[in-house]
Amino acid sequence: MGKEAKQFGRSCEGAKLGEICKSFISIDCGIPEGSDYKNPETTISYTSDAGYTDAGTNYNISSAYYTSDNSVLSDLRSFPQGIRNCYTLPQDKGNKCLIRAIFMYGNYDSKNQPPQFALYVDGDKWHTVRFDDASDVVRVEIIHNIPAMTAYIHFCLVDIGHGTPFISALELRQLNNSMYHTQSGSLKRITRRDFGLTADEIVR
Repeated sequence: MGKEAKQFGRSCEGAKLGEICKSFISIDCGIPEGSDYKNPETTISYTSDAGYTDAGTNYNISSAYYTSDNSVLSDLRSFPQGIRNCYTLPQDKGNKCLIRAIFMYGNYDSKNQPPQFALYVDGDKWHTVRFDDASDVVRVEIIHNIPAMTAYIHFCLVDIGHGTPFISALELRQLNNSMYHTQSGSLKRITRRDFGLTADEIVR
């Protein structure tokens, strides 16, 4: 499963492509239903989002923005219909998980007008997604406490009147409950820094 899997509370060792492992979900939004693959660089297995939502339309970004380094961002799911469209993600009751959502507009609709839209998790507003330009990649994270009475997370994209919501990738990582204690609510990532890094690169 790679280095990232070993950092979190539970392992999906032995899980096959296409199998749902609730502790380590990696979704490439917009690839055809039933599709899955393993990223050769990270060895992380990605699956289609078709099993998690029944709304939206699949698109590819413009070829002008595609590179081999951003293959997971080369497709996306857009939600032109309705105000609120949601993913239903299986999780264990009362646990804690990291939710990472990734967005790249890439002029997929040939309008060259990056949208703005809101994200909600289990009914609570999380973030407003904004882009500097068509090539901008937005990554947002939250550590979410799953209610004891539910075995699902509802992750929703909401149209706020500034263009059509979309998403490129969605990842969930179950955490040990001993990590990141809070009296209530969830923790939104503000920034992450690697002090002492000598290379000008992103470390996953």
